[in-house]
Amino acid sequence: MTSSSVQLELRKGQLVAAGDQEYMVAHITGLDQVVARNLASGQLETVPMSQLRPVLPKMEKAPPKDRDLADVSHDDLATAKYRYETIKPLLKHRARGAAQAEGIAKKLEVSVTTVYRWRKAYLSTGLLSSLLPYHPDGGHRKSRLKDANKEEALTKAVHDYYLTDQKPSKKATHEHLKTLFGEGEKPPSMKTLRRRIAWREPRDVVAAREGERAASLQFDPNEGQITDANWPLAMVQVDHTLLPVMLVHEVTRRPICRPWVTFAIDVFSRVVPGMYLSLDHPSAMAAGMCISHSILPKEKWLADRGIDAQWPCWGVMGSLHMDNAKEFRGNMLRAACDDYRIDLHLRPVKKPHYGAHIERLMGTVSEELKKVPGATFSGPKEKGEYDAEGNAIMTLAELERWLVYMLAKYHHRIHNGIGTSPLQKYKEGLLGTKGKPGRGLPARRLDDEKVRIDFMPFEERTIQDYGVLWDVHYFSDVLRPWVNAPDLDNPRTKRQFRFRRDPRDISELYFFEPSVKRYFPIPYRDLSLPPISLWEFREAKRAAKKAGAKDVDERVVFGYVLKMRDEVAQSAEKTKSARRKHQKTLEHAKVRKNKKSELPKVSAMPKPKAPPPAVPGYDPSQVTPYDEED
Repeated sequence: MTSSSVQLELRKGQLVAAGDQEYMVAHITGLDQVVARNLASGQLETVPMSQLRPVLPKMEKAPPKDRDLADVSHDDLATAKYRYETIKPLLKHRARGAAQAEGIAKKLEVSVTTVYRWRKAYLSTGLLSSLLPYHPDGGHRKSRLKDANKEEALTKAVHDYYLTDQKPSKKATHEHLKTLFGEGEKPPSMKTLRRRIAWREPRDVVAAREGERAASLQFDPNEGQITDANWPLAMVQVDHTLLPVMLVHEVTRRPICRPWVTFAIDVFSRVVPGMYLSLDHPSAMAAGMCISHSILPKEKWLADRGIDAQWPCWGVMGSLHMDNAKEFRGNMLRAACDDYRIDLHLRPVKKPHYGAHIERLMGTVSEELKKVPGATFSGPKEKGEYDAEGNAIMTLAELERWLVYMLAKYHHRIHNGIGTSPLQKYKEGLLGTKGKPGRGLPARRLDDEKVRIDFMPFEERTIQDYGVLWDVHYFSDVLRPWVNAPDLDNPRTKRQFRFRRDPRDISELYFFEPSVKRYFPIPYRDLSLPPISLWEFREAKRAAKKAGAKDVDERVVFGYVLKMRDEVAQSAEKTKSARRKHQKTLEHAKVRKNKKSELPKVSAMPKPKAPPPAVPGYDPSQVTPYDEED
């Protein structure tokens, strides 16, 4: 999917496609369908929103390749943020932006065409990375000047002339640069000067030319201020809770444990735009899964689970409020929120009112669950002699369905805090009322697989001659060009690349290949190893160490995985702990099974040209191959 079609803006008069027909949107009648005029027949038709896709110009140039924030310098990212803040007024108006565009172009000393190109790039993707500066012939911040005297003069002109409180223009700076060269010597071009200034941190530029106070007002966040939730998705709160209900094993139907759920709530309307249910404890992955679920449309997700309910919520939130817990403070969430222009706020310690709306939602869900067999209630006094384990009847999948139906009922029920139902308030905020215009429908993101991967945990690793080591060794021919690659800014050190993975299935990493700008799956180096979860890997590693294994390598760990699976399967009837572990294994196996449908557009790996390089001290011939799970 090209970057120009990763999201669909729905407005009156918009050209869209459905099936093999093209339409013009005539009326947006709700959150699940539009009335559109068929351009072939001229007739008005009602078209489900889930079937709509953007119409691309037939002669459109090839779009720029996707960018991953892993290979972007801090200065380039700051430049993209500055461009976004500057063109933001243009993003709100379609027809009456000519004067604004000219003013922006004059301020940035670029052409009006460039301003409109930036606007189009951002509107087509909704990502900050679409505004990153482009460096065609070399790495970021890498000079192509071969003459040391020119390089010195250019640096001097920028630092000693342009970055002063006299605030000379780029044109004046270039004229000054010419005076640093003798007769017959050719100074660097105006384009080179502009590029060199763009490499500078925008905040530092403003501080040097206009003063520290101006820079602080323009770039530094006001940490004491929280955005008001004046429209849908302006502010969304996210949090985890342990649900007060006992689940049963899907095979034995015997009790196992209480599940964790991560909810998101829209503060303006109290609508729940997304959730994530799991047996695993709260983590960055759970937070990321909940956020990506909130952003993406739900039609396919509901259909895959056989759930007959409406959940017409999608779109990137403006501000995200979360607890100050460890899983919310990781680099993954900050990097993803930066790219999607989500303003991330972590709830101040001991300030519970900042999360009041999500807390009340948790209370509502808990009250509803008291009516379900297997409820654990709020404590011994309320529980009395009720046997939660003996009365438990729901599996994890059944509880997920129950939660969706409960939320559908909640969305249509009058909420005392807003005086109407959450879904009605949400609809009014988007489509407007007689007395107040709405904000318009949020863009529907169509790049499901990229959104999910972007919100997966990541770590940065060097690529060695044997591949990549992240708990397990991984290798693919895609990695060969980057083996022992030097860092672009410090050639004495090796370059680190960003790898992502789903902790529920660590049999593959996701690698954003810098040349083709696409995600590739990187499998185990030893393809005979079975797919496992990170939880299984760590449990097996602990078991191996406890058993006194001296060299705990992959061969030993995966051997213990097999033993543990057999042991858990045999004892699943006997103990609750074993049933819980077995159910986790089953849930993680479902994730592996669904991967092909949920991440269908990740680029396929090339066929191996040669066997992966050997890892010192590792003999794959000693590993017993296992049958892959069904």
